[in-house]
Amino acid sequence: MNRSNTCSRAGTGIPAPSTLRDPQLILLGDHFHPILVVLAPFYRLSPHAETLLVAQALLLAASIFPITRLACAVMGTRAGLVLGSCYGLSWGLLNAITFDFHEIAFAVPLVAFALVEWLSGRPGRAVAIASVLVLVKEDLGLTLAALGVLIALRPETRRLGLLTAAGGTIASLTAVFVVIPAFSAYGNYGYLSEGGLKAPDPALAGQLFDPGKLHLVLLLLLPTLFLALRSPLILLLLPTLTWRLGSTYNLYWIPTFHYDAVLMPVLFCALVHSLALLRPRMAGRAGLWTRRAITGALAATCLALFVQSSAADGPGHRRPFTASADRLAALIPDNATVSTTDTIAPHLTSRTDVYLLKARHQTEWTLTPVTDPDHTAWVRAGDVIAQADGLVLLHHQDASQR
Repeated sequence: MNRSNTCSRAGTGIPAPSTLRDPQLILLGDHFHPILVVLAPFYRLSPHAETLLVAQALLLAASIFPITRLACAVMGTRAGLVLGSCYGLSWGLLNAITFDFHEIAFAVPLVAFALVEWLSGRPGRAVAIASVLVLVKEDLGLTLAALGVLIALRPETRRLGLLTAAGGTIASLTAVFVVIPAFSAYGNYGYLSEGGLKAPDPALAGQLFDPGKLHLVLLLLLPTLFLALRSPLILLLLPTLTWRLGSTYNLYWIPTFHYDAVLMPVLFCALVHSLALLRPRMAGRAGLWTRRAITGALAATCLALFVQSSAADGPGHRRPFTASADRLAALIPDNATVSTTDTIAPHLTSRTDVYLLKARHQTEWTLTPVTDPDHTAWVRAGDVIAQADGLVLLHHQDASQR
């Protein structure tokens, strides 16, 4: 969010552009995520980045409940609690929490509750819940469509499934080719024409058949010991994985950021479904030990991935930097224009107009790491106000004339 995003243009009712994302771009011209309006009252009461991070954590945590309850019903209480804990510690959720706030946080509990309803024999409720996905992000209508295809495979629910598949597909196509271009200053869907299947940054371009894509697929299936492949629910991975693996932009397929969070409930629901399908083969004492072995292996796998994901940045790793950034940011007056990095920007957006350094916009203030090459042009033209822990705060007296 940005100060100029929180209200419409004076007297017009038209949303203001996001200076942080692109001074010419209204956010609905970037992604279709109207569900974010749900957070507006909370951000209004507490306009801080922490408000969004807490909301994201609560949304992701809410998805643990239906998956744990389903696992307990299929595997028994103890094994179900272990599997639910494995889901809660899964690397996809962990990366989403430690990276940044993203609207995909709404999709995770929606997918979890919808799939549990479908597995519980309530397809109507599953569709009702999953339909909200079309308000979260433009590509998630295809995930809804995939769920519709699964529902349509059963003769008694074929009509519902076909309507759901058609509705999800139409919703995504409408968002991408009609709604987003209508809000975009460039008249198109930027991720399709510039990002999407092509690399928006040549420095981050990769190969269509990059080995890292296979690594991602293996990493997704490993926490389930590949048992999830037995369930037809695994098909719900295809809409998201198709655009990610079909891209030459390597940030889309490396196992980082928020991209894998929405896949975690699909994988773990598919795992529970697979175990339910295997249950007749695991009857008796031998089957009991088999279930215990599977549960133990799942716990060990998820714990290993959790430790691997969190090893790079332990608790308190960035505290000195954070304290210095907060101290320098407090020196910037309200309603000023600021150029800074994407890690500092969320803490200034509630009271200033923020531009990313790479935009090289002429602003009154610049707060940047001294090692960032993007700050060098401003050092020559600005007054150094303060420095701390590798950060420098600059004031540009002639910003309005440049």
